[in-house]
Amino acid sequence: MFLSVTVCVSADNLIFMYLSQWLKVVLSGINPWLPVLVFVTAFHINRGSFGDAIIFGIGCLLLIADWKRWVPWHMPERPKISGWVIGVVILISCSVLLFTQRDGWQNRVLLLTLAPIALSMVYYRDHGPKPGATKQMMRTKWVWVTLALIMAVSELFAYIFAAVYKDDSTYPTISILVNPTLESPWGRAIFLTLWMLIGVGLLQIRRKRGTK
Repeated sequence: MFLSVTVCVSADNLIFMYLSQWLKVVLSGINPWLPVLVFVTAFHINRGSFGDAIIFGIGCLLLIADWKRWVPWHMPERPKISGWVIGVVILISCSVLLFTQRDGWQNRVLLLTLAPIALSMVYYRDHGPKPGATKQMMRTKWVWVTLALIMAVSELFAYIFAAVYKDDSTYPTISILVNPTLESPWGRAIFLTLWMLIGVGLLQIRRKRGTK
């Protein structure tokens, strides 16, 4: 009996060690955002939002292609764009939303146009020396992580609650809350302007005066 238990434990340890080594090899160099995007893609498929699932699915494929080096390319440095270029893009985008119907073909063309631009803004690799993490940086990091987790859990809870109880008004999702605003052309234009300005500020892609 003791010998059988010992053999089983040894076999389990060998299997565990083999799987651990195999996972280290398979997952070596994986982008940490890939599991997140895979989960979000599956989530949107489950809720029947196939448009969102396609968008996040394409993101998954891009990360996998970069991870596995399917497409040989050098990830560029963080882009820097002149302020007037950012202003023109925002102005054109807001004009499209202001003078067209919601979910019209013009909106879809705008989305398909902005998607690769946005991808080039966020998909870069920092080069050169990195500044040391100060207390302020660590505090800011954990504040953003905490807010992101709270928002994610809140959205997930609201979706599950609405799906189970067929009630999306008691605990509405963010999309339901902003939907009345987005029904108005002015609301869509203002919302997009604020959204893009926040992104520009967070990514710090605006080129400062006097820099090349």
